[in-house]
Amino acid sequence: MALQALGRLAAAVPPLQQAMAALPDHAEPPFRLGTIAGLRNDAAAAAALFRSSLARDPAHVPALAALAALAEEAGDTGEARALLARAQDCDPAEPELALALARLDLGQGEAAAAAGGAGAVLARRPAHAAAARLLAEALQAELGSEAALERVAAGAAADPFAAGWPLAAAWLLEAAGQPEAALAELRLAAQLAPGQADVLAALGHALAGLDRHVEAEAILRQAIAARPGDLDLRNRLATVLWKGNRLSAMLEVLEAAVADFGPHATLLLNQALALNAIGEQEAGLAAAEAAIPGGGIAALVNRIAVLPYHPVAGTALRLREAAEAIGAALRPVPPLVRGRRPQGALRLGLLSGGLGQHPVGWLTLAGLEALPEAGFTLVAYSLKPRTDPLARRFQARCAQWHEVGALDDAAIAARIAADGIDILLELGGYGEGGRPFVLQHRPAPLQVKWVGAQFASLGLAACDGMLTDRWETPPGAEAFYTEQLLRLPDGYVCYLPPPYAPPVGPLPALAGAGVTFGCFNNLAKLTAPVLAAWAAILAALPEACLILRTHALGEAATRDRTARRLAAAGLPPDRVALEGGLPHRRLIEAYGGIDIALDPFPYTGGLTVCEALWMGVPVVAMAGDSFCARHALSHLSNLGLGDWVAGDHAGYVAQAIARARDIPALAALRQGLRARMAQSPLTDAPRFGRNLAGLLRQAWIAVPEA
Repeated sequence: MALQALGRLAAAVPPLQQAMAALPDHAEPPFRLGTIAGLRNDAAAAAALFRSSLARDPAHVPALAALAALAEEAGDTGEARALLARAQDCDPAEPELALALARLDLGQGEAAAAAGGAGAVLARRPAHAAAARLLAEALQAELGSEAALERVAAGAAADPFAAGWPLAAAWLLEAAGQPEAALAELRLAAQLAPGQADVLAALGHALAGLDRHVEAEAILRQAIAARPGDLDLRNRLATVLWKGNRLSAMLEVLEAAVADFGPHATLLLNQALALNAIGEQEAGLAAAEAAIPGGGIAALVNRIAVLPYHPVAGTALRLREAAEAIGAALRPVPPLVRGRRPQGALRLGLLSGGLGQHPVGWLTLAGLEALPEAGFTLVAYSLKPRTDPLARRFQARCAQWHEVGALDDAAIAARIAADGIDILLELGGYGEGGRPFVLQHRPAPLQVKWVGAQFASLGLAACDGMLTDRWETPPGAEAFYTEQLLRLPDGYVCYLPPPYAPPVGPLPALAGAGVTFGCFNNLAKLTAPVLAAWAAILAALPEACLILRTHALGEAATRDRTARRLAAAGLPPDRVALEGGLPHRRLIEAYGGIDIALDPFPYTGGLTVCEALWMGVPVVAMAGDSFCARHALSHLSNLGLGDWVAGDHAGYVAQAIARARDIPALAALRQGLRARMAQSPLTDAPRFGRNLAGLLRQAWIAVPEA
């Protein structure tokens, strides 16, 4: 029991099993083992152990309550009520039983009864977070949000030292889309109930939701210490570390949690992301596959998120199969819109969390601004608040701007349909924060994928088309996509160079110290074949060096872990610099110290290629068969530099070596590269706007009328 209380579940199991055998009349050992089985997501084993506990002691209240919770989760509310009634006969004063009954009342639409039950629990335990939340939910269902807040405020005025009232207020404010106000209430609750695990947990979750990573980590670690058996807290801490680019610390938390809770799908999903993000693609994909049996749709999405980085499995065919598995697992929903509405100007919806200084913004804004205003009315559905200069330009171009990140998919879709959107551009995909399942509700007659985690097919029947070009998807690529391929005549994006980019400087190699290669992509793209190629390049060029720069390398443990991978691949440690991330302005400036960029594969660079080229740095790349394996090919071809793209590993190595040995040619290319790019289709916004308008009109005409 002590080990279990410390959250060391794996270590607790053997002595509990010994105790269960040695004490055949004692109800506690099987109950404790059942609790651990439940935490490990094994409901059947948990139920059997709880029944074993009751066979030993029919009046064991915790086992009755635990079986009631399992029945409630299975949808058998009658059995849950019967079990709770038996438990109350044994212990009528236990408030947790009253709270469980109140939860059942709320689930069956008895909001007033639920509020009364939760309120009674709070009267006895003023800092009970679960009771406070249930009270808030019940009051909102009974009275509406505004009246519920008034009732909670009145309760707080009558009992100002009870933490339950600010906890309830925080839940109502969060539900109303006021996270900062909710955080203030949670801070008050934490002052009224210092050290209380549930209050710390709620505060930690709120801080994490507001991306206050440093404070969130400290509070969550306190909460975990007070409640180590809470899987959700461990997982939340892992996501906080993820957002802070502390991948090694995240993996440490997840590995400990898996040891305690077993291979729980929720933990495996995050473990897959972290392993992949740190560059260990084999282990990442293995964790993603292991999560699928019990992970549902989330596990299928997780798999396709890591699959394109895998050097062997990340093919166009495997990606389509993974996408189709997602589409097949979704339940059909009635379409909100059924056909084309005849009219003049088209209403174009943008669904994304990246409508600002984000890869989506840098690769779409200029082209969208160039769409003829008489022909296209833009409406934005932003999944994340953004106030940067690019976001303000998006807002200026859009006739309407809606913050919809707090809404569920159905509510977002209903808003889009109500706004009469004709063409919906999905700009998030299966990337972090994307909401592609909004498309399943069919809120617009024509729905198209563009940028934003655009690495493969979405596999969704409701996604009609994908904006692409002849390099990204050459003839014959149709077999790898469930969408219609809408090929733009030039590139599929329009790059917007940052206004703060400094002038292109002289070639660093002219100083005579050897060529400096660079790669500013994330570690997930550094596969074993990439490292082998780089090792061969540096072996052939003994005076050359390599600079790797990304945010994850700012963590010492990740830097050391990466250094070991590089050394094992044969890269000389004294000629490879591992640098952390920089603010975007300084990142752009850092290209001034690079002679040649080495693009990774199979997931090639997109925005990073554009940024390198704008700073006069040519890019050696390799093309594969998937969408994400051809980004660099598309961008370089639009500058007339398609000959910098190899078709295989040997060609990539040979290309880098040959280019590095011709310093005069490199210097000449560098000096003219920005002008060349400025005159190319890659940055020609008016040309791109005309092409995009024509293609969207053509696709719109093909939509059947309503």
